Amino acid sequence: MMWFLAPALLAGLTAIAIPVIVHLVQRERKRVVEFPSLMFLRKIPYRSVRRRAIRHWPLLLLRCLAFALIVLAFARPLLPGARVQAGAAGGGREVVILIDRSYSMGYGDHWDRARAEARRAVEALGPDDRATVVFFATDVEIGLRSTPERGGLIAPIDQATLGSGATRYGPALRAAAGLLESSRLPRREVIVISDFQKTGWDRAQDVKLPAGVTVTPVPVTETEPANAAVVGAAIEREASAGRERVTVSARIVNRGAARIADREVALEVDGRRLDARRVSVEPRAPASVTFAPFTLASGRARVTVRLAPDALARDDVFHAVVTSGGRVPVLVLESSNPAPDSSLYLARALAVGGAPGFQAHVLPVDRVTPADLAAAAVIVLNDTRPPSGAAGRALEASIRGGTGLFVALGDRSAWPEDAPDLLPGALGAPADRSGTRGGTLGFIDYSHPVFEIFNTPRSGDLTAARVFRYRQLAASGGVLARFDDGAVALAERRVEQGAVLAWTSTVDSYWNDLALKPVFVPFVHQAMKHLARYAEPRPWYTVGELFDPAASVAPGAAAAAIRAGDLVALTPGGKRETLAPGEGGRAFTLVEQGFYEIRSAVARAREPVVVAVNVDAAESDLAPLDPAELVSAVAGRAETPGPAEARELTVEEQERRQALWWYLLAGGLLLLVAEIVVANRLPRIA
Repeated sequence: MMWFLAPALLAGLTAIAIPVIVHLVQRERKRVVEFPSLMFLRKIPYRSVRRRAIRHWPLLLLRCLAFALIVLAFARPLLPGARVQAGAAGGGREVVILIDRSYSMGYGDHWDRARAEARRAVEALGPDDRATVVFFATDVEIGLRSTPERGGLIAPIDQATLGSGATRYGPALRAAAGLLESSRLPRREVIVISDFQKTGWDRAQDVKLPAGVTVTPVPVTETEPANAAVVGAAIEREASAGRERVTVSARIVNRGAARIADREVALEVDGRRLDARRVSVEPRAPASVTFAPFTLASGRARVTVRLAPDALARDDVFHAVVTSGGRVPVLVLESSNPAPDSSLYLARALAVGGAPGFQAHVLPVDRVTPADLAAAAVIVLNDTRPPSGAAGRALEASIRGGTGLFVALGDRSAWPEDAPDLLPGALGAPADRSGTRGGTLGFIDYSHPVFEIFNTPRSGDLTAARVFRYRQLAASGGVLARFDDGAVALAERRVEQGAVLAWTSTVDSYWNDLALKPVFVPFVHQAMKHLARYAEPRPWYTVGELFDPAASVAPGAAAAAIRAGDLVALTPGGKRETLAPGEGGRAFTLVEQGFYEIRSAVARAREPVVVAVNVDAAESDLAPLDPAELVSAVAGRAETPGPAEARELTVEEQERRQALWWYLLAGGLLLLVAEIVVANRLPRIA
């Protein structure tokens, strides 16, 4: 039985009589013939002729069937047998399947269960449903977008591997919201497959899904997960017989409710097992293990702490790179006829300390060579003029190339017109304030790296120093400190890649007593580190951080090699990546746990830069989050996994899905064309 949305239009079936009438009735045409005379012709009366029989049955049937199909098409038919359930929630669904691939999903069989749940969600899709598979951790990876192809959805699920990142629900839910907003399907749903950790959800995040979206959480976690992790390491150095002795202490945390008893912790250095200890940790408590010290034979060592593996092995390993205390080369140029003890205080200040250490070399300015200048990370012009000739040109090239310059302006300081344009301002005559108690620093820019360590309480008072003489300096900008009378005390100028600091007094005890104050040594160290662009080498990084090779090496030839040309990075997984210079430099994101190696493509023989990368320690805390809390925060409606309730399709929805009218209309038009062809082939009636 067939139903119709517009049954009144079936009255049009009476049009089938038209072909029958055409077949049975035919009027002959009159033909007028003119004659000059009709006297010899007999008049025959005109009458119509009615056919008594149908001569061309196929033609009649074609015409009748064509009219019938066209009328049925306009009546919008549907088959009542299709009045079944509409599938899940009526109409097609737009489904976004979020799969947590953070390293905590490696606990036990959680990852296998998560992929099985994802495959089950894909297999449950209806014929009108479309889906997108999204993997998330610290970052978000979106596969094929809004596709009904189950094979294209299941393939990336089968090929997916665990990452080393931490769980972050916010970015994943924002990506799902963006995918659902553009969908025109009547039902939209987000399926979240995760171990639902508390650390992955920030309640302060403002994440809202579009109205009407259903969130279905699929937890794959244990009720009481137990886990221990190595969350950090402390590295201590001490000098012994001209070498450095390194002591490593590991910090271990028990995240579970059961006590950990007598578990082994081992120390590896450059791949060799050096020491092992046993540790017991109380429930939800930390513990520390100190290993036997070892000698740092070279300038760098790869250190790994391994805890006997448990159900989550990723956080049982901790990597670090131990480097020797580097020494920044500083070249101090003084006048050929210097004042007594002109560089004494400066050299002694540079000789102390070890993070970093400084290697000072004092030379008269007229004896310096271009090679001396090229070997320095920082050059100090201590109360003298700049070098001239080839050395002067080498000085300018070094500063423009990235070397730092510190200028202490005293009586013997001069800056000839043919000298390199490096000073932050025009040099003037000395100003004498010895007739008073001297001047002090009245303005200090504590936000600058040179002074930021003095910005905390009890960190030293720079204003306690008295200055009796200083040189006038007309600096238009970059003033970091001024005396109490407004004169420039310290000014900075950037010269291409290098930086210049000009101190308008001396660094001895003749023009001021700064060298006699406790703040002198940290002031000198901060100035040298800033000019050398020194960055304290980090022993380790965390997955997801951005790493810049150029900013992570000590100054000198190694830094120049790293900054020149392309770099090649070897990942812990064995992949080689070329880091070419671009708008963002060569910085890249660390995505794997282990040791990265970065080499310069133009200096292959040099030692590589080694970077230790660890997983986020917070991810090792497997304390569960109530999925309903997450759902209510982003959508306000939660659904449990399972078959969705079905409802019956309306008559209009059935007809719209079947679209039988289109086929009937097309058939009727085709029959009309066939009728024309058949009629033209039949013999004409005389």
